[in-house]
Amino acid sequence: MMKKLLLLFVMVAAVMTANAEGGEWAAGGQVVYGTKAETAGIGLHLKHCFTDAIRANLSSNYYFKHQGVNAFDVNLEANYLFSVGEKVRLYPLAGVVLGIWHADGVNVSYGGLDFGVDGQTDSKFGGNVGGGIDFPLSDHWGLNAEVKYQMISHASQVVFGVGASYRF
Repeated sequence: MMKKLLLLFVMVAAVMTANAEGGEWAAGGQVVYGTKAETAGIGLHLKHCFTDAIRANLSSNYYFKHQGVNAFDVNLEANYLFSVGEKVRLYPLAGVVLGIWHADGVNVSYGGLDFGVDGQTDSKFGGNVGGGIDFPLSDHWGLNAEVKYQMISHASQVVFGVGASYRF
């Protein structure tokens, strides 16, 4: 399963790269908290600005084990950037999410998901809506904060994130 997710992540990154003609790139990490996962997690993101206002964001988050379940998500989102002051940017976001859950026990119930077999994995597609803010620290480094609602059947949640990025 992890190999398939890594392949999906690489394929989407390759498509973003192939379609990009210049523009700003940013890569970084984040700390997240998911309300359905009821736990914190860590993640990576890759962002590309196609114009000064339009950006694509590919991200992936791993939520630490809670109630015998590991959670993971892969997100592909569009952002529309609004400048506030000289450098701060606000953005709404909309996109798609693939949520993945893996149970480490038998008869584990996790929100609306039930796992009857040890090692069972479940995955579902959904949508994301939310917003965030970017704070540049220098020409290359920046911080961001984001909140989004992941709409996934039986597993919808709000995700809060704080991260850092390197722009190149």
